Amino acid sequence: MAKLLNNKLKIISGKYKSRIITIPNKSNLRPTKAFIRESLFNIVNLNICNNSLDLFSGSGILSIEALSRGVDKAILVEQDSDLVKCIKQNLILLDENNATVFNKKVSKFLKDNDSNAFDVIFLDPPYGTNLLDETLNFLKDYEYLNHNKYIYFETSKQDKNNYLKYLTNTHDVLKNLSIGDVSYTIAINKKL
Repeated sequence: MAKLLNNKLKIISGKYKSRIITIPNKSNLRPTKAFIRESLFNIVNLNICNNSLDLFSGSGILSIEALSRGVDKAILVEQDSDLVKCIKQNLILLDENNATVFNKKVSKFLKDNDSNAFDVIFLDPPYGTNLLDETLNFLKDYEYLNHNKYIYFETSKQDKNNYLKYLTNTHDVLKNLSIGDVSYTIAINKKL
């Protein structure tokens, strides 16, 4: 089982299985736990997914797992320049050339981006903010949700906001679960 030890994360499966990535020691960084990543990638059928969009990418572990398991192209968006530098270093160490990392605010990226077609969208914004609400609203308004296959988002278990309201027209929930202090949701486009 992959775990976080001394600022290191182990990749669970795929071509980078058991490889280690290093992450910075930042108090606001919460990499998605291994058992949640395992559950996520057991549900999401990456065989029908060509690309992914990782918003608030943090450590980049969700995109790296997706690339390891066969996604052709990953776009990562992270505002923290230290995290961006670390993600890029890890991609170089893995010799992974199919990822592009943007050092931008997520809202600016979503407004300015030319394409809104991403098969898998990962959302893991900082807890205790309105960023998840704001971002899901952007994804809906800019029609990203109409063109994607799966969406995953993570929240604090204490967060009682109704984020599913943004997905009711486009997605069906596959999993909506709380484990420890984390709640996560995986949804699939109704067209699939």
